[in-house]
Parts: sequence; structure tokens; C-alpha cells
Amino acid sequence: MIPPLAAVVPLLVLLLWAPLPFGSVTPGFAAGLQVAAFAVLAASPWLAGPRRLPRAALLTAAALAGVAALGLLQSVGWPAALVRALSPEHARLAVESAELAEAAAPARIALSLAPASSRSAALDWLLPAAGLLAAARLGASRRARRALAAAVVGAALFQVVYGAQSWLARSNAIWGVETALDSRRLRGTFVNPNHLALALELALAVAFAALWWSARRAAGESSPEARLLRLGPAALGAGLLFAALAFTGSRSGMLAALVALALQLALQATSRRRRRWALAGGGAALALGAAAIALADRGGAFARLLETSGADASLHSRLAASARALELWRLFPATGSGLGSFLAAFPLVQGPDLTGVWRHAHDDWVELAATTGAVGVALAALALAALTRGLALAWRRAERSEDRAAVAAAVAALVSAALHAGTDFGLTLPANAWTLSVMLGAALAVGVRPEGRSTGSETGVSQPPVATEDQPAEVPASKPSTKSG
Repeated sequence: MIPPLAAVVPLLVLLLWAPLPFGSVTPGFAAGLQVAAFAVLAASPWLAGPRRLPRAALLTAAALAGVAALGLLQSVGWPAALVRALSPEHARLAVESAELAEAAAPARIALSLAPASSRSAALDWLLPAAGLLAAARLGASRRARRALAAAVVGAALFQVVYGAQSWLARSNAIWGVETALDSRRLRGTFVNPNHLALALELALAVAFAALWWSARRAAGESSPEARLLRLGPAALGAGLLFAALAFTGSRSGMLAALVALALQLALQATSRRRRRWALAGGGAALALGAAAIALADRGGAFARLLETSGADASLHSRLAASARALELWRLFPATGSGLGSFLAAFPLVQGPDLTGVWRHAHDDWVELAATTGAVGVALAALALAALTRGLALAWRRAERSEDRAAVAAAVAALVSAALHAGTDFGLTLPANAWTLSVMLGAALAVGVRPEGRSTGSETGVSQPPVATEDQPAEVPASKPSTKSG
């Protein structure tokens, strides 16, 4: 068996590399990331880890693979009679196309308006499934989780440093390639600043958890210098990431992060008194930070939030696009227009008042419904339900504050990504999907017994019974007293 600290190296490399080439959104880099991720997953039987992967990880990966399988099934031709029963609109469009080409009615029809795009998107959905399973194999080791967390934060801090240079120079170039979007917003190596915002949200969840854990450890130190050494690096990292998120100018990203951080505070502060003080202190710190950032950059996320109104053109167009995408779902209710086919399908409902080329709906949830139908929505609901239950079980299995911090970070990252996905398409970038899946997979394995050892045995000290996958740890019953009442 390969030990966790050695086996985690490929995941670390991919976490650091994936955001660098434009978020791995270009076909060549996306394919390279997929091949590397599948190779790591293929080697997972030789990795040291739990005897059995958490059921939540298996169910979530199965649901993601199910969406990928749906995309592949949509891309092949099916008997016309079957297609008429499953998706009458697909059959109607196929017949109309044949008539315009003066050809015979097709005998077989694909359930996707863009079969090649559906096959490509299927591989995109397999990527997070591979990341989640590989991380779940290693997440039982606290040292491996620390390494993964450091890679997530380190990759985000590099984005801040690299992006700050272009932002200060008001340059549109990324790795020497000129791009067309606003240079006044921090973008790092992502073309769209909103996509960098999602990457920073994921890292901020990790940094905030590390800050909480460091604060608990600092409380036990005797000298102010020792407390500062414990608390300073985590506080500096979290502050830099929060400021960078504001400088991306992403309104939805900032709102999603604030909600996720508030939830994280509530989770970490287990007692009512501690929760009250944590929420008050955390809220005050965030408010002061927001005020300072708003004064420093009038074009940042807070300024854009204050300037948002019902007449906001960007907001209005995104809401209109989401509404039209729902109309697209009504045309293809069962199986959708085809995974990854939004660009080809949206003109059916776009209308003359909504101009431009729309590659995505700017709402990942609505786009999923429009392109995969009720089947895809059911699979996504299964994945979210499995993740929710799995993270709850991991929280119950957690024995130390560090374990709880890892679960809280994953919960915050999931909530932030889910909220942000309602107004953008950041999860379609392989780098963001990969990072989130690794974070979730590692958290699902918290408290799971490593191969041949009980939880906590990394230190060589025996530990009390831990929770199984489906129930909390049992406390040994005390011996009955022999004394009379």
C-alpha cells in the first residue's frame, strides 16, 4: 500500500495546476486534467485508506457518473418511435430538419441537439466523480487533509498574486494572451472574474476553518508571541482571500461567501454562548473588512452590490436568460435538450429581445434542468442528498476540532458554490469542479477507519470507539453499582 502522504502528491499537483491554464477550460488542458484524474483514481486500490469508502462518496460519485452516462446516451441515435415517446420536440426538430434538406424522415434520432458536445460534457462530469473518490480514499488521514487544504489555499493565493500584477497594470493579458473582459476586476488566470471568485470562495472556506482551528489552539498558549504565531498566518491568509474576492467585483460570489461563512461560524461554535460571540465577532470583522475594501476599490463587489438595482442591465439579462432556459426545459421535460447542448438549444427560446450568444444560462441549476431534464435533476438531487447526509455523519464521527474544521470547510464550500451557481456557471470550469470535489471527498472520509488502524492511531495512541458510517460512536456502558439505593 502507498502511504497517504505519498499518495496525496498527485492530488496536490493537480489542485495547484488545474487553475493555471485559464481554469483548465480549454479543451486540451481539460483533457489533460481528466486523464490525470482518471489515472489517480485507477491507482486508488493501491493507496492506503479506509477498508471501505464512505457510502456517501460512492452514492455521490455514482450520481455524477449517472449524469455523464445520460449525456452519452443522449448523444447516440435511438429509434424514432422511442424518441417520439420520450421527447416529442426532439422528434419534431429532426423531422423538420430532414424536410428542409429534402431527405427522408430519420429512422434514428439522438436525444441531444449537439451530440458531440454531450459526449464532451460527459467527461466533464466524470472529472469531479474521480476527484471525490480519490480524495475519499485519502481523507481519513489528517496529515493528508492538511496537505490538500494547503494546496487549495496555496493555489488561490497564487491567483491573488498573479492577478494583482495585471490588475494594478490594468492589463487584459493572461499568460501573454489578450482577453476582452474588464481589466479593472481581479481575474488571476481565469478569463472571467466571476470564475476566479468561485475559486476564492472555496479557498476562503478552508482558510476560515483554519483560522477557527488556529484560534482554538492559540487559546492554550501561554505567551502573546506564541498566540500570534498560531493565529497570524491563518488570519493573514483568510484576510487576503476575502479582500481578493471583493476585488473580483463578483456580487453573487461575495453574497454566497458571506452566507457560507456565517453558516461555518454557526457550525463551529457548538455552545450557544460561543455561537453568539462568534457570530458577533465574525460579523464585526467582516463588516470592518468590507468597509475598508469598499473604500479602497469603488469598483469592487461591495460597490457593485450597492449600485445594483432593478434597472441593472447585467442582472436583467441573466434573469431573462434563466427564464428562457426554463422554457427550454418545458420543451424537453424528461431528458432535456442534451448535456452540454445549451449553446445549440438556447436559440429555440432566446427571442429577439435577448441579444448575444449564450453559451451558458448563467444559472447552473437551470441549465442542468434544461439540458438533462427531470432525469438529470433527480440525479443532482440524489448527489446533494448523499453529500448532506455524508457530511452530517462525518461531523458526528469527528473526534477533534481539526476534524470538525475540515467538515465545516466542506459544508461552507458546498453552500457557497451552490448559491453562486444560481447566478453564474463557475462550476462548468474543470478547475473549480475538481477543487470542490476533492474538498468534499476528503471531508466525507473524516473519522473513517484507515486500513488496519483505528481512527487517531497516526499518533500511536489508542483511541476510544468511533462512529461507524451509519451511527455515532458507542460509549462503553458503566458497570452496574452493587450498592443499594
